Amino acid sequence: MEQSLSLPGQSATLSRIHETSAKFQRYKILLRRRWWFLLLTASIGVCVQALRITGKPQSYISLAKMVAGGRMIGTGGGSGVGIQYLDYLQDFYGTIIETIESSEMRRRALDRVRALHPDMKESDVEIQVSQNRGSAIFNVRAFGTEPKYTRIFLDALLDEFIAFRNQIREQQRNKALTTLAEDVVRREKNLQEKQDKLTSFEKANNIVLITAGNNEAAQALRKLKDERDTALTTVTDIDLWLQDVDSAMQQREVKLKSAKPAEAAPGAAAQANQAADRDDLGTGLTLNEREYLETQRFINQLQSERTKLLKSMKPQHPEVVEIDEKISDATALLKFYQDKILGQLKNQKSALDRRITALDGLIKVKEAEAIDLGSKIAMHDGLTKDYSDSKKGYDEILDLVRRFTVGEDMTSDHVTIMERASGAVEDLQEWILPIVVGLAAGLGAGVVILLLFDRLDDRMDSFSEFQALFPNEAVLGQIPEQRQRGDVQLLRPNDDRHLYAEAFRNIRSSILFKNWRGKAPKVILVTSAVPNEGKTTCVSNLAITMALAGSRVLLADCDLRRGGVNELFKAPVAPGLSEVLRGKTHWRDAVQETSTRNLDLLARGEVLDQTSEMLLSKTAEEMLREMADEYDYVIFDSAPVLVADDTASFAPKTDTVLFVVRMSSTMARLTGKALDLLYERQVNVGGVILNRSSTNLKEYTYYNYASYYYTPKPAAPSPAPANP
Repeated sequence: MEQSLSLPGQSATLSRIHETSAKFQRYKILLRRRWWFLLLTASIGVCVQALRITGKPQSYISLAKMVAGGRMIGTGGGSGVGIQYLDYLQDFYGTIIETIESSEMRRRALDRVRALHPDMKESDVEIQVSQNRGSAIFNVRAFGTEPKYTRIFLDALLDEFIAFRNQIREQQRNKALTTLAEDVVRREKNLQEKQDKLTSFEKANNIVLITAGNNEAAQALRKLKDERDTALTTVTDIDLWLQDVDSAMQQREVKLKSAKPAEAAPGAAAQANQAADRDDLGTGLTLNEREYLETQRFINQLQSERTKLLKSMKPQHPEVVEIDEKISDATALLKFYQDKILGQLKNQKSALDRRITALDGLIKVKEAEAIDLGSKIAMHDGLTKDYSDSKKGYDEILDLVRRFTVGEDMTSDHVTIMERASGAVEDLQEWILPIVVGLAAGLGAGVVILLLFDRLDDRMDSFSEFQALFPNEAVLGQIPEQRQRGDVQLLRPNDDRHLYAEAFRNIRSSILFKNWRGKAPKVILVTSAVPNEGKTTCVSNLAITMALAGSRVLLADCDLRRGGVNELFKAPVAPGLSEVLRGKTHWRDAVQETSTRNLDLLARGEVLDQTSEMLLSKTAEEMLREMADEYDYVIFDSAPVLVADDTASFAPKTDTVLFVVRMSSTMARLTGKALDLLYERQVNVGGVILNRSSTNLKEYTYYNYASYYYTPKPAAPSPAPANP
């Protein structure tokens, strides 16, 4: 698939511009084609509104008004009573409107009219309620066919509404009092239960002693854990000593030289029981440890003397032998002291292990004691909080009952009748607004329907739309739509269809000067996705245009099922390509000359079966090779890709394939499916030809400059020669 050229930093912007332009062009074409549908839906909307207005019977209207405000609520407090004014919110006004217009109010009003006026004939009455903007005044309108009955019904409706509100208010007051009384009893019982639980717990437990005991247990537990951690650290130090006594003693000696004796001794707190083994010099070392270090220094001194003697004497010299004996004796003594030290360390470790075990037992006991005391304290705090919360809730409900009782008689619901029903007058129908509404509704419905059908229709209408859907496909040119009856005539020299001829010259130039990334193609196959794309006419005119440019061109009809190139050139159908593939004749013998210079024609031939097998044969490959050697360009017209397998089988043998797309006819999903099939067969798709493009679009206006086309003028008559 060929990649389109893009400038750095502009690819995203250009893509959005193409998409916007494609959508605009598509909607413009849709409106140009389907404007009558919008006119139809608008006319239907106007007619429906007109029929609805004229179909209504003559009615009369009666008007009444109501006013709704806030309410006065008394709030008790201490020795006096406060007054508070609460405004109703918008939902209250909506409730009034819904209530008046409800079927229940209509039923009550109808029963009232029947009771007060039993002899009056009933008729249908429609009620509409509206609120004046920015006020609490409601306009109640009644529409009916009988003027007197309409007014009486409206008055009855207002009276029933006021009675209904009084009934609801009384019910709500009684229900509220009952609910509050029940809540007081429930909260009082709950408060008594919480108080009993708290009292029982305090009797069974001394909270002061529990709190103090909990603090002492926590402190003791902390001390035990600190002692246990110190013992564990000492055991770890002893384990390191047992692994390497020599290194440990050397480190001890270094630390004792740089620190105080009490600080340098490892595990001093744990070794208090061995204080008797320490020397009296305050060095922090046991007697064995001090002797071990002195012996070690003595051995080092002997080894130094031996080294000096070996510089001037042999190892067998009596003095050297004497020093060796002293070193051996000192080494044995060092081993003796080392064993003593190891024994002391092991005894010390055993004592520490026993102490750690004892500490673990004490810690468990103290932890259990602390947990028990803490749970009792937490239980007491929970009972105290529950009692406080219950007491607070009980006090609040008592205060609410007191305030409700004091302010009960001071509550007034301000919804009253401002004006009773007026005399019913004739209701004049309004025409302008319903007609405008019908017109707008019809246009809106038409637009929605058109957009819905447009979403389901994926046919491409313009170059911008094709480029937006297939951005990686190169467009070689656009062929304008020819608005004429019958078949489109083939191009001829000096054709007066300038725009049409110039489009094919543009395609020819695109083929000649396109960057093919290699050798320019000579064998070209032209195909499409489905039939009726105008492919045969395009390929014929393209061959004529290239022949008029001086190239030797062979036009071959490869649509062996329904090819019609010979009909356009008014040539016989046989012998043709089918006879060549079957070996009945040589392709040169089947070539026919045309009226266009440098253009030869190879017709379809007789229809045959198994065309795909014929196109895959070695005969087809040899024929293509010979044609390419003899002609500058060999152009094949082929069957649609999605109709038969002929094109997909033969296309890989050609140099390139040109794909024809008919604007406003070919579906995008079919085009994409056909191109994918060609790419799967490793076909070199050289570009796309957009056929029957609309010249009314702005993107095509650059073709419409008439001054660029030359029209020959008739030659002026030559003057007659003068008489001698």
